[in-house]
Amino acid sequence: MDVHVKLLAGLRQYRPELSPGMAMTLQVPEGTTARQVAARVGIPESVPLVVMVNAGVCRPDHVLAEGDTVSLFQPVAGG
Repeated sequence: MDVHVKLLAGLRQYRPELSPGMAMTLQVPEGTTARQVAARVGIPESVPLVVMVNAGVCRPDHVLAEGDTVSLFQPVAGG
């Protein structure tokens, strides 16, 4: 199945060829999670992630469906 992946902010370093806001399309097997997609694009397991699927915040173990758009970014804090 095809899913679309956007790497935002600091995570763009893992796919520098992507222009800001551009999505890449990946073919993945059914049952693939957002964390597995992150690993496939080269993001280490140790990197904390915020995951959005189709504009809703999800857990990294969220199972994806055909045509989903996965946006990945790192959590931010301020004060």
